[in-house]
Amino acid sequence: MAKTLLIGANSTIAQALQENSDREFICLARSEGNLNLDGDLSELDDVTDINGLVYFPGTINLKPFTMLKEDDFLNDFKVNVLGAAKVVKKVINQLKESEGASVVFISSVAANIGLPFHASIGASKSALEGMARSLAAEYTNAKVCFNVVAPSLTDTSLSTNLLKTDRLVEASKERNPMKEIGDPQKVAKTIDFLLDAHKNWMTGQVIHVDGGMNNLK
Repeated sequence: MAKTLLIGANSTIAQALQENSDREFICLARSEGNLNLDGDLSELDDVTDINGLVYFPGTINLKPFTMLKEDDFLNDFKVNVLGAAKVVKKVINQLKESEGASVVFISSVAANIGLPFHASIGASKSALEGMARSLAAEYTNAKVCFNVVAPSLTDTSLSTNLLKTDRLVEASKERNPMKEIGDPQKVAKTIDFLLDAHKNWMTGQVIHVDGGMNNLK
């Protein structure tokens, strides 16, 4: 049975996906030392028989624009975009062989709506969405679908500092049209759906799991 490759498999949403999906996964996590995005990704050389890829690594680098340094922009782009590009390059031939593969990237609501202190992360996530659409167009004939999930603020390990007090939690809920913080389980359900993108006739799409943030005021 073909498997789904999870990059950044120790993330909160990745763990929710593993807990609630019947798929078989190959899991690689940066913090556990079995994946080095700065290297040649030789860890992926032995990966075979895959029909799905989810790229989870991301950053939350929220600063006033005047405090952002060039390295902030470069690091956010390196993790969010270049890392995804490097992984796809390593496994694209494997995905093409499955004739119905699906790739899912994780973006952010900040890629489409202006949020203060999000200049660097908004730029990198916008680039990730643009790359996904380009890859979707390039690999339609190879039957490899590329789609994106773009959540709003979700209760994950990355957002711990943003939700560390009851006051911050309530303020974040109030900013959301549905008055909720994102649930990793709900985001994971959408990712699981997009892993069947070929069957569901979907590619080049950005799915906003954000409580209405992208479209509602």
